[in-house]
Amino acid sequence: MEIRLKHNLWGNGKNISLNLSDRWKVSVLNMKGDSKPLLKNNYIRTKILSLIPFIKDKKEVCVVFDDLSRPTKAFKIVPFLIELFEKNDIRDEQVRFICGLGTHAALDNRAFRKKLGQEAMERFHVFNHNPYENCDFLGRTKLGTPIMINREYMSCDLRIGIGSFTPHAFCGYGGGYKIVMPSISHIDSIEYHHGTLLQRHRETCFSLGKYEDNPLLDDIIECGRTAGLDIKIDCLINTGAEITDLYAGRPDSLYEYMLQRAQYHYSTPVPGKADIVFVNSYSKANEAVISLSIAESVLKDTGGFIVLLCDVPEGQIIHYLFGRFGKNTWGRLPFGVRKKADKAKGIFIYSRYRDIANEFWFGREDGIYWYKDMKEIIGILEDEYHNKTPEVFIIPDATIQKPSE
Repeated sequence: MEIRLKHNLWGNGKNISLNLSDRWKVSVLNMKGDSKPLLKNNYIRTKILSLIPFIKDKKEVCVVFDDLSRPTKAFKIVPFLIELFEKNDIRDEQVRFICGLGTHAALDNRAFRKKLGQEAMERFHVFNHNPYENCDFLGRTKLGTPIMINREYMSCDLRIGIGSFTPHAFCGYGGGYKIVMPSISHIDSIEYHHGTLLQRHRETCFSLGKYEDNPLLDDIIECGRTAGLDIKIDCLINTGAEITDLYAGRPDSLYEYMLQRAQYHYSTPVPGKADIVFVNSYSKANEAVISLSIAESVLKDTGGFIVLLCDVPEGQIIHYLFGRFGKNTWGRLPFGVRKKADKAKGIFIYSRYRDIANEFWFGREDGIYWYKDMKEIIGILEDEYHNKTPEVFIIPDATIQKPSE
């Protein structure tokens, strides 16, 4: 049996083939949103051009977009934004694009072109957000987060954000005002929100897709409102990172629109528990640790094996808040070395780009193995389950899918 999975979204986009034993009981866990048709360009254009009333008489425009750790194909949206500006006589020199990095590493020219397309780079100023400098203090939220926002963004009278509305571990869903907090916030603000607040409210908010009564989400919304985000363009995507739904309008109205759709869209029915779980990391391959957590949640209580697919040359995200910068040197909020779940008998990581310094994201204990050849991994598992019929789950993109019963 051959299963083909899309991989390396921002690279060559080649599929990974899994040639599995016909004896195995294999279930591909498809996301409900994968049955939706893709949006046509004319539909996207109509939605973007509907923003004309929002931009009348504006003088300086800032467009904030997410980085390559997020699956938003902004290059499919930006051409229609350019048309919008042209129809309203907004000149190129009035517009700047800012990559909302949060505390991730900066993008270079090639990465900008992947995200935005060629035209944006050759017509407009495109900048990286700097979380250490040039941020304006706007006060504090009710929960105490210092609101310190990119100064270039604050200097503009029209502020637009582009992103994707996908499940998130501690604020329910990414998207919305997250393009402000943490994307263009100062590291002091992010440290307080991701550190102090998360620890204070961990039991009530640390759950994938939980948005109701979530103080961290409330804090993000307050930051975004205070920073004056005028327009948000957000997408729902499928496991191929293609757009199936799009919102364009006032950010506050986005949440009602998206939350009615996102819960169903990303929901992934799970038929029991598995002995072996193959988890692909496509949309957020440089945050592949998300996939490990999903895989562990669907393993049998008696234990089983995980095969993690993260074969991307860029490796894992450089993170100035959670990351590692020496043998004993970390960012302000050390992630630490991950511990695998007890029921994970073994974790096989398929990657040709092993990076010792960044293995902390996955763990370095016994039972975690790196392989450059998928055939070798499958061969080991065939030997393990010789003359047996294991339950095998395949999750096409565990970085965005939300398991459900």
